[in-house]
Order: sequence, then C-alpha cells, then structure tokens
Amino acid sequence: MNISLQNNKLQKILFLSAALLFLISTVLFIIQMEGHRRIFYFPVIGSERCASEIRIVSSDAPQGKICAYVDELLLGPTVRRSRPLFSAGTKTEFCFLRGKKLYLNLSKEALYMEGESAEINLGIKLLKENIKRNFPKISEIVLFIDGKILAEDKK
Repeated sequence: MNISLQNNKLQKILFLSAALLFLISTVLFIIQMEGHRRIFYFPVIGSERCASEIRIVSSDAPQGKICAYVDELLLGPTVRRSRPLFSAGTKTEFCFLRGKKLYLNLSKEALYMEGESAEINLGIKLLKENIKRNFPKISEIVLFIDGKILAEDKK
C-alpha cells in the first residue's frame, strides 16, 4: 500500500509539472510572437469571388508595418486556388505614409499580365482594399507604377 501511495503521488507531481510547463510555454509563445495577424484577399481562379488568408506579418520590420504588409501581399497567395494580384517579380519601389496618405510605388512588373496573375484593374482594386481593411487609418492611397502616378484614391 505504501508503494502504490508513492506511485500515485509521483503521478500527480508529474502531471502537475507537465501542465505547468505547458502553461508557461504557451504564455511565452504568445508574448514572443513577433507580428500581427493580417488578412489578405486574393481572387479565386475561375471565379468572381475572393479567398482570404490570415498571416502573421512582422510588426517591427525595418521598412515599417505597412510596407511589410504590402511586400507580403505582393508575394501572392499560399494556396493554389487563388491568383496573385500582380505578376511574379513585382516589388515595392517605395512606400511611405504622410499623415493619413499612403504613397506606394510598384515596380514595372506590375504592368505585365503573366501566368495566373489577376487583371491589372482588379489587382489595383484588391491592393487598395487589402491595405484599407488592414490599416483603416489610411484615408488616401497614391499609387505609382514604375515612378508614374497611376491613381489617387480617397476613402
């Protein structure tokens, strides 16, 4: 009886230790998580609908959180049923915020319709919608492609 009592105590101690270790690791994971959950919308192949993805985007990126988000958006979707907004190789030339106005310049690759990329007008529309939904304080987006002003959009 003495041995079974010791085994029962040992099992309780092991269980409590494992539970405490799990709790501590969960709290540390949440604290250490660098970034914010952001939502991305991409057009679905063969449909008028959009698919959404949730990703963690760095909150302390050297280029700023808005530019980090745009860079991630330009990489395209992670699922095969969705299309990227622009052709492969499109990148951000500059991206900065003045007050509530975002100035964004995309590389000339944004003009090319290669592979499964979205039609240019749809890509621009979804780019703006993505930014405005994730950063509601932005009231205007001034978009450039290859240094040439394309559109100025008020909210």
